[in-house]
Amino acid sequence: MTTVALISFVCHVLHIASTCTSLGGLFYARMVLWPTLDTLAPDVREQFLAQAIRRFAVIKWTGVAVVAITGIVQWVLIFPHIINQMHYILFFGIKMIGAVGLFSITFLLAMPTETLRQMRMQRAFWAGLNIICGLTILVGAALMHSAARR
Repeated sequence: MTTVALISFVCHVLHIASTCTSLGGLFYARMVLWPTLDTLAPDVREQFLAQAIRRFAVIKWTGVAVVAITGIVQWVLIFPHIINQMHYILFFGIKMIGAVGLFSITFLLAMPTETLRQMRMQRAFWAGLNIICGLTILVGAALMHSAARR
């Protein structure tokens, strides 16, 4: 295996693992965590949620950084070899629409400003929207992968 192939393989594995960890965490939060928060007393609920969000933030933002870095490396290694580059760019655009949406929502929810308090009060809705953004990313990635194989 050449050095370029090894770098490509490692980047691909890290890219997918980071994406799965981030999206899996969002899915868990939306489908398991938020529906069970009502079983806690309001004062305990806020404290618990703040701790859970703080702990997951490290995982989430590390994942975002790894996805961005490995995505750039993969683009540099793969794009010159794509036959139909216009399709690949179109599918990349679909993927990036989901990524920008997911990043924007996550960033806004993490901001500790009082202006966004109402948004934070509806975390379940925004987590659901983030899951849709994540699925858009996966569809775009699958389309990119199919365009790369043609």
